[in-house]
Amino acid sequence: MKTIYSAALVLLIAISFSAKKVIFQENKLVATFKGITEDDLFKFVDDKNKEHLFYDIDDEIEIDLYDDTFIGKKFTLTWKNQEIEDLDEEGEETGKKITVKIITSLK
Repeated sequence: MKTIYSAALVLLIAISFSAKKVIFQENKLVATFKGITEDDLFKFVDDKNKEHLFYDIDDEIEIDLYDDTFIGKKFTLTWKNQEIEDLDEEGEETGKKITVKIITSLK
């Protein structure tokens, strides 16, 4: 009976080490909000004049970037990459996945 427990323990440890771990890397950025693009992306420009486009914003964020009063304001934001289903012109899923940037915090 002891060998069964030992074998089960070894098997459990082996499975836990072989499991694929997903790590979400969050990125920080200080940039000026420039508005929303024609493709409904949130556009920010950093101090080096590099453009950053974001697909979505977390629901917990209280700042409403659809309000034009925030255009030209500088923010510190945190974002992560997220994989989503690609959609065609009619809004139907294409079966392909794309990676987009999601804003997770905005100050």
